[in-house]
Amino acid sequence: MGMNALVFNVLKEIGINPARFSLQWASAAEAPRFVKLITEFTGKIKELGPLGEAEGIAPDELQSKLEKGLAAVSSKKVRMVYGTTAKAIRKEGIFTPEYINTVIEEKLSKAIVGALSAEAEEEGTAAAPEKKGVPAKPLAEAKQTPKEKAAPQQTAAKAKPAPKKPSKTPGKKAEPALKKKTSAPKKATAPPKKASKKKK
Repeated sequence: MGMNALVFNVLKEIGINPARFSLQWASAAEAPRFVKLITEFTGKIKELGPLGEAEGIAPDELQSKLEKGLAAVSSKKVRMVYGTTAKAIRKEGIFTPEYINTVIEEKLSKAIVGALSAEAEEEGTAAAPEKKGVPAKPLAEAKQTPKEKAAPQQTAAKAKPAPKKPSKTPGKKAEPALKKKTSAPKKATAPPKKASKKKK
């Protein structure tokens, strides 16, 4: 129920009709209920029409909005707030859809809006140099930390093979250096005892 409310709120914030999402439960013994849920939801989606067209959103903008929504749901802050809210709901012991939706909306609306605005700011900073005539960096590259940016250069440097040393004698190929095997020290063994001759 809580996840349902979370996705509803995210869809509402990014301008997509929340009725396009439905999370229902049906056990393996509830075949007629399952059929009914699927039939009703399919009919509802057909009424709404293709995604984006009914909302009046262009395909490119729709893709961008969906990516922002996914980033908002995946953000650490939203997940943390959702976790603490879910614990509070379990503690209260009230599991009606109305109560859960109200609590999730109250607790998570600020976190969702914050995550969406942070995503928009990051996109703005990544695209800002393009206005001045400098080509913008891709969003994935703009999000990289200095360590991540340096990592490909370091791996490239490691990949270079070491230069071969020229052989001293002309005409002969340099022999590869043999690795010395380090063996464990041998245990000192006592010399074999000589059979003593018995005097008769």
